[in-house]
Amino acid sequence: MPGFDLDRRRAMQALGAAAATALVGGTARAQAPVQMISHRFPALEFYAEKMRGAVEGVEVNTQLMPFDKANELATIGLSSKADTLDIVYANDTTVHKYAKNGWLMPLDDLWAKFSDEFDLADFPERVLAPYRYEGKLYCVPHNVNVMLFFYRRDLFEEAGRQPPATMAEYVELAKEFNTPMRAGTIKCLKPIDATMNEAHWYFNTIGDGWFDQDWRPVFNSENGVKAIEALKEVTAYAQRGYATAANDECTLALQQDLAAMGLQWASRTAAMDDPTKSRVVDLIDWAAAPGGHTRTATDGYAISAFTKQDPELLFQILATSSSAANMREGAAMLVPPRDSVLRDPELAKQFRQYPGILAALETAVPTPPLPEFYEAGEFITRRILQAVAGEMEVKAALDAAATETEQLLESRGYYR
Repeated sequence: MPGFDLDRRRAMQALGAAAATALVGGTARAQAPVQMISHRFPALEFYAEKMRGAVEGVEVNTQLMPFDKANELATIGLSSKADTLDIVYANDTTVHKYAKNGWLMPLDDLWAKFSDEFDLADFPERVLAPYRYEGKLYCVPHNVNVMLFFYRRDLFEEAGRQPPATMAEYVELAKEFNTPMRAGTIKCLKPIDATMNEAHWYFNTIGDGWFDQDWRPVFNSENGVKAIEALKEVTAYAQRGYATAANDECTLALQQDLAAMGLQWASRTAAMDDPTKSRVVDLIDWAAAPGGHTRTATDGYAISAFTKQDPELLFQILATSSSAANMREGAAMLVPPRDSVLRDPELAKQFRQYPGILAALETAVPTPPLPEFYEAGEFITRRILQAVAGEMEVKAALDAAATETEQLLESRGYYR
């Protein structure tokens, strides 16, 4: 993909340039700008701004991009042990890969040292747990995200319909609402992350999940096949270009009245009511997805194990940007991981998406805590898309993905 390669070269050149200026005329590296790389969506753009002003006199160079690009660039930089990255975005899945490879700095000592100053006890263990690897903490949480069901309240009311409670009802409504001008539903199937998000919902609602307790794939079970067959069926009512659509494209489809409903992250709810971008202001409502069991994720930031910056300075940037005050300020576009903010009844009154978010959180499940999850996702998403496109039978496609996944995990010592 030429555009992807160009973006990657530009980002790596920027990181290289920052490294090149780390020592100029004997100036210490600590005086160079802090380099941060991150996934991009409204909540993370908000936090990037807060990082830039977190510590007076410290410049933070924030580079934000779609998830797959950020993950690849972080992997390139960290695997080479370069000091061109200081702060790295990580979610509950990528943190295990980064930590397993020794690319991140454990934060336990810093967490204990600054706990009182930044009220870090306000982060409950259920939020911290996904960021632990082999008992050590590696990230400062900034956002708890969950996928919930977006739907056009006005269209449902006109049709005398309620939000679907089951997958079967969802497929029926997607067909009913589908027109040449407006898709019945959004579908986000761009590899890797977007496809994994959709598949996660289907595998956990219709199928048997991803893996058994020994990390053997179960996504190709009889129920797993039914799950992807259901996904394939509903794509007939999806927006154009769904196979290359990720969160940005699906958000735009909903905003521009190009789709009636679908699965999307809670962090995109505020965008529906942005009058400068949305044609459906106050027309979208939210609920737990049919069948529940959508993906929940945590977004946070880690410190590179190879940074030449002062770790205490970097931790202060992260702890300051994730303050309760900042979370309250950005509550319209994020799900606060601090208990004092998330459970504030005033926020539920102020932001109409909160009831739907809390309902979705009751049944949502994270992706498997497998460091190689996204690596295996390269095989899995390719096969799922081949099945959806009719290039392979669903069973054959999932069996092939399971075999490729087992080969990868066996090479990493999982089955010894």
